[in-house]
Amino acid sequence: MKKDKFKIGDLVTLSAAGRKAGQNWRFKRGFGIVYAIKSSQHHYPIDCYWQSNDGYSTKNANFKQYELKFFKPDKK
Repeated sequence: MKKDKFKIGDLVTLSAAGRKAGQNWRFKRGFGIVYAIKSSQHHYPIDCYWQSNDGYSTKNANFKQYELKFFKPDKK
């Protein structure tokens, strides 16, 4: 069994593979907070609260592990 990359409370954003997936168009901006991780037998095991400032703010979004990466804020 593969160890989970993310844990509850991590800040995440879409990876390159996640941006290419058509179903993730609402989440191309902003970031998410992981609030639950289900077993790997679920189709989309990572649950996030997603925050975006473009009007498509969604409270609950489900992803696969390869669709996400850790959020790195700008250092400006």
